[in-house]
Amino acid sequence: MNRSLRLARLGTLCLWGLLLIAPLNRLKAQYVAASKSNMKVIQPLLLDGRELGRYRMFSVADALRYNSGLLFKDYNGLAGFKTVNVRSLGSERTHVFFNGIELGNALNGQIDLSRFGMANMGSMSLYQGARGDIYQSATDFASSSSLYLEYRRPSFAEEKKTNFSAMMRGGAFMTFNPSLMYEHQLSERLSTSFNFDLLTSRGNYPYDFRLFDQKGQELYHEKGSRANGKIHAVRADASLHGRFSKGLWSVTAYAYGSERGVPGAIINHTTSYRGERLTERTYFVQGDARFFVSQAYRTKLAYKLSENYIRLENSDSKVRKVDDSWREYGAYISSQHLYEFNDMFKLSGAYDANFSLMRKWNQITDRAYKNFADPWRVKHLGSLAGSFSWKGLSASASVYGTFVQNAGKAGYNPYKDEMAVSPSLVLSYKPFTLMPFYVQAYAKKSYRVPNYNDRFVSHVLGERLKPEDEIQYDFGLMYDGVTDGRFREFGLTLDAYYKDIKDKIIAYPTGELIRWTMDNLGKVRVLGGTATGHMRFRFTDDPKALQFKTKLQYTYQRAQDITSKDDLYYENQIPYIPWHSGSAILSLLLRGWSLNYSFLYVGDRYSRQENIAYYKMQPWYNHDVSLGKRFQLEGGWRLNCMLEVNNILGEDFEIVTNYPMPKQSFRLTVNVEM
Repeated sequence: MNRSLRLARLGTLCLWGLLLIAPLNRLKAQYVAASKSNMKVIQPLLLDGRELGRYRMFSVADALRYNSGLLFKDYNGLAGFKTVNVRSLGSERTHVFFNGIELGNALNGQIDLSRFGMANMGSMSLYQGARGDIYQSATDFASSSSLYLEYRRPSFAEEKKTNFSAMMRGGAFMTFNPSLMYEHQLSERLSTSFNFDLLTSRGNYPYDFRLFDQKGQELYHEKGSRANGKIHAVRADASLHGRFSKGLWSVTAYAYGSERGVPGAIINHTTSYRGERLTERTYFVQGDARFFVSQAYRTKLAYKLSENYIRLENSDSKVRKVDDSWREYGAYISSQHLYEFNDMFKLSGAYDANFSLMRKWNQITDRAYKNFADPWRVKHLGSLAGSFSWKGLSASASVYGTFVQNAGKAGYNPYKDEMAVSPSLVLSYKPFTLMPFYVQAYAKKSYRVPNYNDRFVSHVLGERLKPEDEIQYDFGLMYDGVTDGRFREFGLTLDAYYKDIKDKIIAYPTGELIRWTMDNLGKVRVLGGTATGHMRFRFTDDPKALQFKTKLQYTYQRAQDITSKDDLYYENQIPYIPWHSGSAILSLLLRGWSLNYSFLYVGDRYSRQENIAYYKMQPWYNHDVSLGKRFQLEGGWRLNCMLEVNNILGEDFEIVTNYPMPKQSFRLTVNVEM
């Protein structure tokens, strides 16, 4: 293990050296500059166009992981959930938007990225803080970090009215995952698309688990196979896209259902809660209409109706039998407006209203719970923003207000109405006209009201769970060059950030993967920095020559609980946040072939507030490789094949304590498209 880590560190240092001594003088002639209208004050981690096509064989979570090197929480692979944690904010702080409208989860507030496919994904962008674009919903302004998943609007080649794609993915643990994508042009102004995805797996992967005492001595060592990890899931969505003389519109219907066993934690040589099962149903209809009223004024109307159903069963004879279900109903509407006074000044305003209610049902007695609050809330969000650009300077300022009306059954709702006003300021400066070098900074205040799971489903420590207040500051330098020479791309980004969080909401696993214990940390301070470098090099001037591509990332985070000096854990690192983490992604591309290598590293961290040896989690690192080939067939058909081997060295690791992850596994994907 130590030898592997030393080799990985040496390779990383060599690659950083290559990035730093790259011949920058070759980047002097042909820069690819974005048009003025598309300039972003803050540059996101973006996957689109041809770059997105390279990742289309992966899942959404894997594509993001390989491209960004971000820290993911993955609970037991296929049978668990995949969520993204940005800069110690927590998965609940990363808002996920699907076609411009925020997604929600009734039970835990976290979006499982594994339930989305890549077949007709148009773009994926991740903002690690402020988003410079002022033409957005008020909900966007309220996000501490945001992931945007955008389906593409169907486009067709000349004399072609249909696009089709079929994918078959299979792998270890009897995993079977077929999917279909179909697009058709109904008329000159109307098109439709359809997606279907099926996933089934036994999830019975082998594990190697070790437990250590406070002195770091091994208490016991256990090998076994994961039980209760089966999953059956199906997803389908259909969209209709249209355009009119001064605008565009679209509507999407989405349905997802799954039944899965939820593997328990490994405690005292056994898997706890062997009988825990989770059933999910998610349905929603959403749409938007975009009106380009004039050259200066545009507006957008978005709406959504949704229903989420979750049933949690536990038939383990060693614990109290549980069979509960929750239903959440929601309605959302958003109105967004942008007025461009001239090339320098823009002004925007937005208003969002979000209604939701929850009901809890006892499946054993087939009755509603009398002592449940039956909560409902109306959340109002309003924003006002302006932007200014002059020569190399771009700036935007915004303020948004949050007002939440909480209600429920008499005597069962302890929460009053909540409100806050949150400003932000974003700056970007490009000092050199002919050099793609940027200086970026922002300050942003945000306010998070706990979701239904936090307050009404999980176990809450204390009387009430308070809203979370946060202010974050960021300063960064970015160089991002694109040329027509052999060095096709070369970029380096350095970011430093500081955060003050009041009443930070954290979750502790209590043996149940679904229902965690929630608590507020009085005050948390986060100080961190990120260094990212990327490069693409072509070995000869031939456009079809061998290309080498790499992306390296290192992150340092010190996230401390500074609530009270009297606490034993004062200035201790908060749970599950490592001081050091990093990634390296290497790719070789040649005539339709692609060879990819991914290395992820997460350093020491703790599973509880007290930073003592008993709660210390060992560093983990993961090596994944994939080999793919694209074939052009007759009649306009294309065939793509890819073989993945994950955790190729078979390392033992845990992302969440007592939940061992799979050792080596493989996956084979075959995709046919027209």
